[in-house]
Amino acid sequence: MSAPVDFASPWMLLLLPLALAPLVARRGDTLPFSWSAWLPEDRIGRAIGAVARGAASLAMLAIIVGLAGPGRSHLEVQRAGRGAEILILMDRSGSMHDTMASKGVNSSGESKNNVARAALAQFVDARPNDRLAFMMFGISPVLAMPFTYDHPIIQDAIAGTRIGRGMPDTQLGRGLIAAIALFDARPFTGHRAIVMVTDGGAVLDAAERQRIASGLARNRIALYFVYLRSSVFSPELGSAARSGDASPEAQLHRYFLTLTTPYRLFQAGDAGAMAAAMSEINRQQNHPVSFVERLPRQDRSAWCFAVALACCAMLVALRVVQVRSWT
Repeated sequence: MSAPVDFASPWMLLLLPLALAPLVARRGDTLPFSWSAWLPEDRIGRAIGAVARGAASLAMLAIIVGLAGPGRSHLEVQRAGRGAEILILMDRSGSMHDTMASKGVNSSGESKNNVARAALAQFVDARPNDRLAFMMFGISPVLAMPFTYDHPIIQDAIAGTRIGRGMPDTQLGRGLIAAIALFDARPFTGHRAIVMVTDGGAVLDAAERQRIASGLARNRIALYFVYLRSSVFSPELGSAARSGDASPEAQLHRYFLTLTTPYRLFQAGDAGAMAAAMSEINRQQNHPVSFVERLPRQDRSAWCFAVALACCAMLVALRVVQVRSWT
Protein backbone atom coordinates (compact mmCIF):
# COMPACT_ATOMS: atom_id res chain seq x y z
CA MET A 1 0.00 0.00 0.00
CA SER A 2 1.44 3.37 -1.02
CA ALA A 3 2.08 6.20 1.40
CA PRO A 4 2.89 9.90 0.90
CA VAL A 5 6.42 11.20 1.29
CA ASP A 6 7.24 12.64 4.70
CA PHE A 7 10.34 14.26 6.19
CA ALA A 8 12.34 13.34 9.28
CA SER A 9 13.61 16.94 9.70
CA PRO A 10 11.11 19.16 7.85
CA TRP A 11 12.58 22.37 9.30
CA MET A 12 15.56 21.92 6.95
CA LEU A 13 13.23 22.82 4.07
CA LEU A 14 13.37 26.45 5.27
CA LEU A 15 16.78 26.55 3.57
CA LEU A 16 15.30 25.88 0.11
CA PRO A 17 15.53 29.55 -1.03
CA LEU A 18 19.33 29.16 -0.92
CA ALA A 19 19.04 26.94 -4.00
CA LEU A 20 18.22 30.08 -6.04
CA ALA A 21 21.60 31.68 -5.29
CA PRO A 22 23.44 30.09 -8.27
CA LEU A 23 20.86 31.57 -10.65
CA VAL A 24 21.81 35.13 -9.70
CA ALA A 25 24.29 36.65 -12.18
CA ARG A 26 27.68 37.57 -10.72
CA ARG A 27 30.23 40.04 -12.12
CA GLY A 28 32.95 37.52 -11.28
CA ASP A 29 31.65 35.37 -14.12
CA THR A 30 32.46 38.06 -16.75
CA LEU A 31 35.73 38.52 -18.63
CA PRO A 32 37.06 42.06 -19.36
CA PHE A 33 37.34 43.03 -23.04
CA SER A 34 38.00 46.42 -24.66
CA TRP A 35 34.88 46.38 -26.76
CA SER A 36 32.29 43.60 -26.38
CA ALA A 37 30.84 44.39 -29.81
CA TRP A 38 33.91 42.80 -31.37
CA LEU A 39 33.16 39.48 -29.65
CA PRO A 40 31.34 36.86 -31.69
CA GLU A 41 28.07 35.50 -30.38
CA ASP A 42 28.80 32.50 -28.09
CA ARG A 43 25.64 30.44 -28.00
CA ILE A 44 27.44 27.32 -26.79
CA GLY A 45 29.09 29.22 -23.96
CA ARG A 46 25.76 30.70 -22.87
CA ALA A 47 24.17 27.26 -22.94
CA ILE A 48 27.00 25.77 -20.90
CA GLY A 49 26.71 28.64 -18.42
CA ALA A 50 22.98 28.03 -18.07
CA VAL A 51 23.59 24.32 -17.54
CA ALA A 52 26.21 25.07 -14.88
CA ARG A 53 23.91 27.43 -12.99
CA GLY A 54 21.07 24.90 -13.20
CA ALA A 55 23.35 22.08 -11.97
CA ALA A 56 24.56 24.18 -9.03
CA SER A 57 21.01 25.11 -8.11
CA LEU A 58 19.84 21.51 -8.39
CA ALA A 59 22.79 20.29 -6.28
CA MET A 60 21.92 22.71 -3.47
CA LEU A 61 18.24 21.78 -3.76
CA ALA A 62 19.02 18.05 -3.55
CA ILE A 63 21.34 18.52 -0.57
CA ILE A 64 18.76 20.51 1.39
CA VAL A 65 15.98 18.02 0.64
CA GLY A 66 18.31 15.14 1.52
CA LEU A 67 19.16 16.74 4.88
CA ALA A 68 15.42 17.02 5.56
CA GLY A 69 15.24 13.20 5.45
CA PRO A 70 12.56 12.36 2.88
CA GLY A 71 10.98 8.94 3.14
CA ARG A 72 7.77 6.94 3.28
CA SER A 73 6.19 5.68 6.47
CA HIS A 74 3.28 3.35 7.26
CA LEU A 75 4.00 1.13 4.28
CA GLU A 76 2.18 -2.17 4.00
CA VAL A 77 2.59 -5.13 1.68
CA GLN A 78 0.23 -8.03 1.08
CA ARG A 79 1.88 -11.42 1.63
CA ALA A 80 0.54 -14.74 0.45
CA GLY A 81 1.94 -18.23 0.65
CA ARG A 82 1.73 -21.39 2.70
CA GLY A 83 2.48 -21.32 6.41
CA ALA A 84 0.96 -20.21 9.70
CA GLU A 85 1.28 -17.81 12.60
CA ILE A 86 3.49 -19.66 15.08
CA LEU A 87 4.81 -18.79 18.51
CA ILE A 88 7.80 -20.80 19.72
CA LEU A 89 7.71 -21.18 23.51
CA MET A 90 11.03 -22.55 24.78
CA ASP A 91 11.94 -23.72 28.28
CA ARG A 92 14.92 -21.76 29.67
CA SER A 93 15.23 -23.51 33.01
CA GLY A 94 18.63 -24.75 34.15
CA SER A 95 17.72 -28.38 33.46
CA MET A 96 17.63 -27.65 29.72
CA HIS A 97 21.44 -27.50 29.82
CA ASP A 98 21.66 -31.08 31.09
CA THR A 99 22.63 -33.82 28.66
CA MET A 100 19.93 -35.41 26.55
CA ALA A 101 20.70 -39.11 26.95
CA SER A 102 18.47 -41.71 25.40
CA LYS A 103 20.49 -44.69 26.76
CA GLY A 104 21.02 -43.80 30.38
CA VAL A 105 21.63 -40.87 32.67
CA ASN A 106 25.41 -41.19 32.39
CA SER A 107 25.70 -41.43 28.63
CA SER A 108 27.41 -38.53 26.93
CA GLY A 109 25.72 -36.38 24.36
CA GLU A 110 24.44 -32.92 23.55
CA SER A 111 22.49 -30.83 26.00
CA LYS A 112 18.76 -30.51 25.56
CA ASN A 113 19.22 -26.81 24.90
CA ASN A 114 21.62 -27.48 22.02
CA VAL A 115 19.35 -30.10 20.49
CA ALA A 116 16.28 -27.88 20.75
CA ARG A 117 18.12 -24.86 19.41
CA ALA A 118 19.41 -26.67 16.33
CA ALA A 119 16.00 -28.18 15.51
CA LEU A 120 14.18 -24.87 15.99
CA ALA A 121 16.69 -23.07 13.75
CA GLN A 122 16.07 -25.60 10.96
CA PHE A 123 12.32 -25.27 11.51
CA VAL A 124 12.45 -21.48 11.06
CA ASP A 125 14.59 -21.81 7.93
CA ALA A 126 12.05 -24.16 6.38
CA ARG A 127 9.11 -21.76 6.85
CA PRO A 128 9.77 -18.52 4.92
CA ASN A 129 6.11 -17.44 4.86
CA ASP A 130 5.39 -17.74 8.58
CA ARG A 131 4.83 -14.90 10.98
CA LEU A 132 6.86 -16.03 13.99
CA ALA A 133 7.35 -15.02 17.61
CA PHE A 134 9.78 -16.37 20.19
CA MET A 135 9.21 -16.51 23.93
CA MET A 136 11.12 -18.18 26.76
CA PHE A 137 9.88 -19.23 30.18
CA GLY A 138 11.42 -20.21 33.48
CA ILE A 139 10.57 -18.41 36.69
CA SER A 140 8.68 -15.96 34.50
CA PRO A 141 7.95 -15.63 30.77
CA VAL A 142 10.36 -13.53 28.69
CA LEU A 143 9.27 -12.30 25.26
CA ALA A 144 12.40 -12.34 23.11
CA MET A 145 10.72 -11.29 19.85
CA PRO A 146 7.07 -10.45 19.08
CA PHE A 147 5.41 -11.58 15.87
CA THR A 148 7.51 -10.66 12.85
CA TYR A 149 8.38 -11.74 9.31
CA ASP A 150 12.03 -10.96 9.97
CA HIS A 151 13.25 -14.53 10.41
CA PRO A 152 16.93 -13.65 10.94
CA ILE A 153 15.90 -11.84 14.13
CA ILE A 154 14.05 -14.96 15.28
CA GLN A 155 17.17 -16.99 14.52
CA ASP A 156 19.24 -14.58 16.62
CA ALA A 157 16.78 -14.93 19.50
CA ILE A 158 16.97 -18.72 19.32
CA ALA A 159 20.78 -18.62 19.15
CA GLY A 160 20.82 -16.38 22.23
CA THR A 161 19.49 -19.23 24.39
CA ARG A 162 22.96 -20.77 24.44
CA ILE A 163 24.16 -17.97 26.75
CA GLY A 164 23.97 -18.56 30.49
CA ARG A 165 22.68 -21.47 32.53
CA GLY A 166 18.99 -20.63 32.48
CA MET A 167 16.51 -19.95 35.23
CA PRO A 168 16.27 -22.03 38.41
CA ASP A 169 12.59 -22.96 38.07
CA THR A 170 9.99 -23.81 35.42
CA GLN A 171 6.70 -21.93 35.64
CA LEU A 172 5.18 -23.55 32.59
CA GLY A 173 1.65 -22.36 33.29
CA ARG A 174 2.65 -18.71 33.43
CA GLY A 175 4.67 -19.07 30.24
CA LEU A 176 1.82 -20.70 28.31
CA ILE A 177 -0.71 -18.10 29.49
CA ALA A 178 1.63 -15.28 28.42
CA ALA A 179 2.14 -16.94 25.02
CA ILE A 180 -1.61 -17.21 24.45
CA ALA A 181 -2.06 -13.55 25.42
CA LEU A 182 0.18 -12.49 22.52
CA PHE A 183 -2.53 -13.59 20.09
CA ASP A 184 -5.21 -11.44 21.77
CA ALA A 185 -6.44 -8.48 19.73
CA ARG A 186 -4.54 -9.67 16.66
CA PRO A 187 -6.48 -10.08 13.40
CA PHE A 188 -7.00 -13.71 12.49
CA THR A 189 -5.18 -14.24 9.18
CA GLY A 190 -4.70 -18.01 9.08
CA HIS A 191 -3.76 -21.04 11.13
CA ARG A 192 -2.17 -20.40 14.52
CA ALA A 193 -0.01 -22.62 16.68
CA ILE A 194 2.13 -22.61 19.81
CA VAL A 195 5.15 -24.91 19.76
CA MET A 196 6.12 -25.51 23.39
CA VAL A 197 9.54 -27.11 23.89
CA THR A 198 10.34 -28.26 27.44
CA ASP A 199 11.90 -31.08 29.42
CA GLY A 200 9.41 -30.94 32.27
CA GLY A 201 5.78 -30.59 33.18
CA ALA A 202 3.73 -28.62 35.66
CA VAL A 203 0.83 -29.05 38.02
CA LEU A 204 -1.66 -26.40 36.92
CA ASP A 205 -4.29 -25.05 39.28
CA ALA A 206 -7.93 -24.66 38.26
CA ALA A 207 -7.56 -20.99 37.34
CA GLU A 208 -4.58 -21.66 35.08
CA ARG A 209 -6.35 -24.54 33.37
CA GLN A 210 -9.39 -22.40 32.70
CA ARG A 211 -7.33 -19.49 31.31
CA ILE A 212 -5.30 -21.79 29.06
CA ALA A 213 -8.33 -23.63 27.68
CA SER A 214 -10.38 -20.47 27.08
CA GLY A 215 -7.43 -18.61 25.55
CA LEU A 216 -6.61 -21.40 23.10
CA ALA A 217 -10.26 -21.65 22.08
CA ARG A 218 -10.77 -17.89 21.84
CA ASN A 219 -7.76 -17.41 19.59
CA ARG A 220 -8.14 -20.73 17.72
CA ILE A 221 -4.61 -21.90 18.52
CA ALA A 222 -3.24 -25.41 18.00
CA LEU A 223 -0.86 -26.56 20.74
CA TYR A 224 2.21 -28.73 20.17
CA PHE A 225 3.91 -30.13 23.27
CA VAL A 226 7.49 -31.16 22.43
CA TYR A 227 8.72 -33.08 25.48
CA LEU A 228 12.48 -33.57 25.72
CA ARG A 229 13.29 -36.76 27.62
CA SER A 230 16.46 -36.57 29.69
CA SER A 231 16.99 -40.35 29.81
CA VAL A 232 15.26 -43.69 29.49
CA PHE A 233 13.99 -43.12 33.03
CA SER A 234 11.93 -40.12 31.92
CA PRO A 235 8.24 -41.08 31.70
CA GLU A 236 6.70 -42.07 28.40
CA LEU A 237 3.74 -39.70 28.59
CA GLY A 238 1.29 -41.70 26.52
CA SER A 239 1.35 -44.75 28.75
CA ALA A 240 1.92 -42.68 31.90
CA ALA A 241 -1.22 -40.66 31.29
CA ARG A 242 -3.29 -43.80 30.68
CA SER A 243 -1.99 -45.49 33.81
CA GLY A 244 -2.79 -42.53 36.04
CA ASP A 245 0.85 -41.58 36.65
CA ALA A 246 1.10 -38.65 39.07
CA SER A 247 4.22 -37.05 37.55
CA PRO A 248 3.80 -33.40 36.48
CA GLU A 249 4.50 -34.30 32.86
CA ALA A 250 1.80 -36.99 32.81
CA GLN A 251 -0.70 -34.70 34.53
CA LEU A 252 0.03 -31.95 32.03
CA HIS A 253 -0.45 -34.30 29.08
CA ARG A 254 -3.73 -35.59 30.52
CA TYR A 255 -4.99 -32.04 30.86
CA PHE A 256 -3.99 -31.12 27.31
CA LEU A 257 -5.94 -34.14 26.03
CA THR A 258 -9.13 -32.56 27.44
CA LEU A 259 -8.72 -29.39 25.36
CA THR A 260 -11.31 -28.69 22.68
CA THR A 261 -8.62 -27.17 20.45
CA PRO A 262 -6.08 -29.18 18.41
CA TYR A 263 -3.30 -30.69 20.51
CA ARG A 264 -0.37 -32.98 19.65
CA LEU A 265 2.37 -34.49 21.81
CA PHE A 266 5.89 -35.20 20.58
CA GLN A 267 8.49 -36.95 22.72
CA ALA A 268 12.18 -36.68 21.85
CA GLY A 269 14.99 -38.63 23.44
CA ASP A 270 17.72 -37.58 21.03
CA ALA A 271 18.52 -35.08 18.31
CA GLY A 272 17.01 -37.25 15.58
CA ALA A 273 13.67 -37.53 17.37
CA MET A 274 13.62 -33.78 17.98
CA ALA A 275 14.28 -33.06 14.31
CA ALA A 276 11.56 -35.53 13.31
CA ALA A 277 9.08 -33.82 15.64
CA MET A 278 9.76 -30.39 14.16
CA SER A 279 9.55 -31.85 10.65
CA GLU A 280 6.09 -33.25 11.41
CA ILE A 281 4.93 -29.90 12.81
CA ASN A 282 6.27 -28.26 9.67
CA ARG A 283 4.24 -30.67 7.56
CA GLN A 284 1.03 -30.16 9.54
CA GLN A 285 1.17 -26.35 9.68
CA ASN A 286 1.31 -25.85 5.93
CA HIS A 287 -1.82 -23.95 4.95
CA PRO A 288 -2.61 -21.08 2.56
CA VAL A 289 -2.07 -17.78 4.36
CA SER A 290 -2.56 -14.17 3.36
CA PHE A 291 -1.78 -11.22 5.57
CA VAL A 292 -0.59 -7.63 5.49
CA GLU A 293 2.94 -6.85 6.65
CA ARG A 294 3.84 -3.41 7.96
CA LEU A 295 7.22 -2.27 6.72
CA PRO A 296 9.68 0.06 8.46
CA ARG A 297 10.07 3.60 7.20
CA GLN A 298 11.85 3.74 3.84
CA ASP A 299 14.46 6.54 3.79
CA ARG A 300 14.97 8.20 0.40
CA SER A 301 17.66 10.77 1.30
CA ALA A 302 20.34 8.67 -0.45
CA TRP A 303 18.69 9.39 -3.81
CA CYS A 304 18.87 13.13 -3.14
CA PHE A 305 22.55 12.96 -2.25
CA ALA A 306 23.21 10.89 -5.39
CA VAL A 307 21.62 13.63 -7.53
CA ALA A 308 23.69 16.28 -5.73
CA LEU A 309 26.88 14.26 -6.31
CA ALA A 310 26.12 13.94 -10.04
CA CYS A 311 25.49 17.69 -10.32
CA CYS A 312 28.75 18.48 -8.51
CA ALA A 313 30.64 16.14 -10.84
CA MET A 314 29.12 18.01 -13.79
CA LEU A 315 30.20 21.34 -12.32
CA VAL A 316 33.76 20.08 -11.90
CA ALA A 317 33.83 18.93 -15.53
CA LEU A 318 32.49 22.29 -16.76
CA ARG A 319 35.02 24.12 -14.62
CA VAL A 320 37.84 22.27 -16.36
CA VAL A 321 36.78 23.41 -19.84
CA GLN A 322 35.78 26.95 -18.84
CA VAL A 323 37.81 29.87 -20.21
CA ARG A 324 38.82 32.01 -17.22
CA SER A 325 41.15 34.49 -18.96
CA TRP A 326 41.83 35.91 -22.44
CA THR A 327 45.58 35.74 -21.85
